[in-house]
This record gives sequence, C-alpha cells and structure tokens, in this order.
Amino acid sequence: MEFSLLLAQVIGLYLLLEGLVILTQRKFVMNVVADMSNHKSMLYVLGAMLTILGLLIVLNHNVWESTWRVVPTIVGWAMLIKGVMLFFVPKMVMNKARRFAKNRNMAVLAGMIAVVVGAYLTYQGFGLGA
Repeated sequence: MEFSLLLAQVIGLYLLLEGLVILTQRKFVMNVVADMSNHKSMLYVLGAMLTILGLLIVLNHNVWESTWRVVPTIVGWAMLIKGVMLFFVPKMVMNKARRFAKNRNMAVLAGMIAVVVGAYLTYQGFGLGA
C-alpha cells in the first residue's frame, strides 16, 4: 500500500508535468526527440534507464486489481517494454517517436492523456481520493 502511494505520487506528478510540457512546448519536445534519435549513446542510456525503472516497478509492484493501483503497474510494464525495445530496435522506436511528435493531433492527445492520468494518480497518491 505504501509503495503504491509513493509510485502514484512520483509517476502522477511526472506525468502531470510531462503532459503540460507536451501541450505547451510541442516544438521543444519535437526537437528533443529529433536530437535524441541522432545520438545512439543517448538511446542506449534511455533504454537502460527505462529498463531498470520498469524492472523496479514490475518486480516490486506487479498489482493487477481493478483499482487505481493497476495504473503504476501498467506504467512499469510500458517502461520495461520500451526500454527493451530501445536496446533491440532503437531505429523503429525513434522513427515512431518522430512521427508521433510531428503529428500535432497525436501530440495534443498524448499530452492530454498524460495530464489526466497524472492528475488521477496524484489525487490518489496524496490520499485525496480516500
């Protein structure tokens, strides 16, 4: 329970901030994605970080119940899968990321989803929903 709350707080605040950045600074995010795809070492480091963080969440919080606690589990699995994909198929991942970042509608949708999920997790994590 305590770990669920901590994950909800950390992931929630991160998603809330990241969503706002995507919505308000789309060109900056596009430039970051484009720049990162040109640096193989950055992709490797990002893959390693996502894999490690994903494993930490999945191994310590693999909760599959129909409450808000499943959301950090899903985020952990997504991080793990993306991290492993960055190791094995980095070009494919970055090509999709570039296309996604250039598509205004998809970027806005991603930003809105991040804000909503982030707000929900933050709300639950800080005990406002209890």
